Amino acid sequence: MRKVRDVMSPGVLTVRSDDVIGDVRDKVLDTGVHFVPVVDEGGQPVGVVSSLDLVEEYAPAEGVLNAMSDGVTRIGADESLPEAAALMRDAYIHHLVVVEDDTMVGVLSTFDLLGEIADAT
Repeated sequence: MRKVRDVMSPGVLTVRSDDVIGDVRDKVLDTGVHFVPVVDEGGQPVGVVSSLDLVEEYAPAEGVLNAMSDGVTRIGADESLPEAAALMRDAYIHHLVVVEDDTMVGVLSTFDLLGEIADAT
């Protein structure tokens, strides 16, 4: 059975907790991602910002902490895809931060899971 590591998107784009909304919006627009983990000075995720969070009326100079959602839902890189899908379903979320040895190694999205299903048919 394929694992999370097999379909995740590696190379996570992150923003720092002291970044400002304008810079985060620019990164999201430049890269086309819809989910960005917010990390502290040690590189550990403390929250997430989605493209939906950024459509709110925040001033460009306002801190990203005002727009981010607290908490990060994580999954191990060696977990199964059904387990990841169940976690997303139960938490009503579209992205998971993938970790290995407490280090972020990727992001798994519902699009990644849908691609796996589509490719299997």
